[in-house]
Amino acid sequence: MLLDSARGLKQQLRDTVLAPFSDEGYLAKSYTQALEQMGPGLGSTAAAQPSIALGIARASAADFQLAVRIQRSELIDGNEVKEIRKRSMGEVDVRFIGRVTGQATRWGQQRHRPLQIGISVGNAKAAAAGTLGAFVRKRDTKAVCILSNNHVLANENQARIGDAILQPGGKKGEEEGDIDPADLIATLAKTVRLRKEGVNLVDAAMAELAAGQEFDPGTIRGLGNLAGLGAEFVDVGTKLAKLGRMSGLTHGRVTVFELDTLIIDYGIGKLRFDQQLEIEGAGDDPFSQTGDSGSLIVEADTRLAVALLFACSSLGGANNKGLTYASPLRFALDALKADLVVK
Repeated sequence: MLLDSARGLKQQLRDTVLAPFSDEGYLAKSYTQALEQMGPGLGSTAAAQPSIALGIARASAADFQLAVRIQRSELIDGNEVKEIRKRSMGEVDVRFIGRVTGQATRWGQQRHRPLQIGISVGNAKAAAAGTLGAFVRKRDTKAVCILSNNHVLANENQARIGDAILQPGGKKGEEEGDIDPADLIATLAKTVRLRKEGVNLVDAAMAELAAGQEFDPGTIRGLGNLAGLGAEFVDVGTKLAKLGRMSGLTHGRVTVFELDTLIIDYGIGKLRFDQQLEIEGAGDDPFSQTGDSGSLIVEADTRLAVALLFACSSLGGANNKGLTYASPLRFALDALKADLVVK
């Protein structure tokens, strides 16, 4: 089917076959526009449950089809999937992906100065660590910040603006007053709040660099130099790469775009995400592992930045090593009111 037809069918099925959700809508530009494009008919839910996610995949070089991602095994043969198959006239790609979770010594886990893309960072009040995705500049003050996930820098909404950010991450100690000054690189500046009710489009936060902190915004170790910001739309089959603190440099390809009603397990509960990318790893390796959260995802050929990694499944993909989920990078930048720094 044509792309517009696939998008229209996805919205119809989401609003009629699947349980509706609510969204109040906030923030600016592409973030808000994406919320508006999801259309009316979104009800309310207080507790999201793993269910069925709908996105768009390729059927051929010229045609698209509905992507159905099932997160609970008992739904595979359920009435919802049967109805989706019927109304899609069989033009569907149905796969079971299981539980999807937010991912919160190797090169990326060591101390690095100057700071670089792909290294370990974390909030000083949390024991977990994730990945420094990129460097961004605030649109108002022009201050340089590091970009990663909310659950990496802001501990799933629990952190406060001004909290210490460490590199490497995972060294909880601020409350005890024993932070190594050499590890303190930034302070939490802004977060996109994770929403327990309604729709999330991105898991993102940024932290302003400490005065005099040296950083290299362009180098992606093993791949080359970051070329800039890519397009918001990334088609199925696009070859991607990322550098993460846990699995290092990996390659993969887009399998689904505009994936809606994806339920992710967080410490604060099960949260719904819409308009996401699904990525499978190349060869026998997964595209990401636990600890890669916050990684910048780029087009492998052009090195243009297109997405921010935040979660993975334990199953799925051509190699069945799991699938990775990421948000369009422009959503994060507009929500945080920041621009990508390349040089």
